[in-house]
This record gives sequence, C-alpha cells and structure tokens, in this order.
Amino acid sequence: MRHDIEFRTEDGTTLRGWRYDAEGVEGPAPTVVMAHGFSATKEIHLDDFAEVFAAAGLGVIVYDNPNLGESDG
Repeated sequence: MRHDIEFRTEDGTTLRGWRYDAEGVEGPAPTVVMAHGFSATKEIHLDDFAEVFAAAGLGVIVYDNPNLGESDG
C-alpha cells in the first residue's frame, strides 16, 4: 500500500514522496530509499520498482529531490 509522505531536510526544505509498506511483514522491515538523479520526478517509473520491492517484503521510501516535482526548494 502506498502512502503520501513529507519530511524536512536539515536546512528546512520539505521533501515529498511515497512510502510503500512491505507486503507480508509484520513490524519493522528492511527499507529501500529511492530518488532519481537531478532531472526526474518520482512518477517516472520509480513506482514500478517500488511495487516490486514491496511485494518482495521490503519497505520503500520514494521522494522527489529539492526543486523537483512535489518537493519544495
């Protein structure tokens, strides 16, 4: 399941993204953190990879870098 998230960086910039729950796991799970380089947003196929990782039992955090997509900056 995907959830919208936001968090602040050390300099106060708010980054926004998605959190995917690890499927079939109760409690804490290893987590993969994903973001594109400096020229793409999370909607450009990161969700495809995140869904595969989540189905394999990993939690996933996907976010937009500052100044891109839904993140501030």
